[in-house]
Amino acid sequence: MNIVNKILKGDKVIWIVALILGIISLIVVYSATSALAVSKYEGNTGRVLMKHLGMLVFGFVMMIAAANLNYKRYAKIALLLMIPCLALLLYTLVFGRNINDASRSINVGGFSFQPSEMAKIILITYLARQLIMMEGSVYKFKDFFLKLGLPILVTAALIFSENLSTAVILVGVCMVLLFIGRVKFLHLLSLVGLCVVGMGCYLAFDAIKTNVENKHRRAAQQELVIGEAKEVVFKEKQNRIQTWSNRLKSMGEDKEKVDPFDDKHMQRTYADIAVASSSLFGKGPGKSEQRNFLPHPYSDFIYAIIIEEYGLVGGVVVLLLYVILFTRVLRIVIKRPLTFGSLMAFGLGFLIIFQAMVNMGVSIGLLPVTGQPLPFVSMGGTSLMATGIVLGMILSVTRNMEDEAMNKEQEIESLTEPIEDEREPESRD
Repeated sequence: MNIVNKILKGDKVIWIVALILGIISLIVVYSATSALAVSKYEGNTGRVLMKHLGMLVFGFVMMIAAANLNYKRYAKIALLLMIPCLALLLYTLVFGRNINDASRSINVGGFSFQPSEMAKIILITYLARQLIMMEGSVYKFKDFFLKLGLPILVTAALIFSENLSTAVILVGVCMVLLFIGRVKFLHLLSLVGLCVVGMGCYLAFDAIKTNVENKHRRAAQQELVIGEAKEVVFKEKQNRIQTWSNRLKSMGEDKEKVDPFDDKHMQRTYADIAVASSSLFGKGPGKSEQRNFLPHPYSDFIYAIIIEEYGLVGGVVVLLLYVILFTRVLRIVIKRPLTFGSLMAFGLGFLIIFQAMVNMGVSIGLLPVTGQPLPFVSMGGTSLMATGIVLGMILSVTRNMEDEAMNKEQEIESLTEPIEDEREPESRD
């Protein structure tokens, strides 16, 4: 028991919530990947389950490793990795794998990796460090912009064009973190204004670029059919404004006047059927019908599958697990307000709960369709690894909060020291 307590350090409630989410993930992903097993693994559902189990175990390993590292080290690590992280995002934007007209991942050792997942962690940790270093000092907008605003803008800009929902969630979390860190309200408004202007410039550029591309594609296609007695059917590529506006419009359309099963409405329709066909306790484990029709029932729409199989009770239980997790994070903020550990834990915890709420909102039809996984439940190696690291970092704060009583001056001094080998204090048990 002492060995377990030594390894599983920190808030035991967070460990229990993570374990329950992991068990739910195994059960629901196993059910939701039946169609994937048929199409890619000749119906071998066990192979899909073992692959997901391996990724889930790796996520827990990263969680344990992160929890056993002193949280003050993360400030120095984020400072060292901020520039390389931005460079990796730029590389992904230019040379990443193109899936559904978006470059979001790169191949690393035969595995797909999404740098944006790690960028979120690094940016939030970096901001928490900078907020503590600047707290209590008198600084002008220039200092705020260079130390806080610019990293947010650059990171969001590199993610925004390929993954709008991730960029919006990240900026939202950063704004709340800056507000909690007592940044001047006028500075926050200025940063919001810069984000809006930057978004407008990008959308204008994208609209012009898309029009030029459509003209070239139309001309090239017409040249191919010269002399043939048939009409040219040309499908124009949509710019980002058209894509996003169509997603918003589809939520308010009269379902009787549209084809609910066309490419535009298919995902929303099957998710609605999954939720509507459920009951208080659902259809039962493994009895989902819409898993065979939804494009990504094991990731983007896994919450809809949970409700279909386990009903309203199952959906509420999963929701409560994330609420409990966030209350444990708020407990840190209350106990140690305005310290690096509390700001980092709050930012990372809010990131998880925000992403979870977006996934749930999409699954039940409250939000337009996005590509956000349900943290520690959806299938996906990078997402599971990143969530494991986030939970481990939060646990590291809870562990050190229990082991030591450090005032703010001591913590700020420790954040500026070089990284050295730190040994755990010997147990006196």
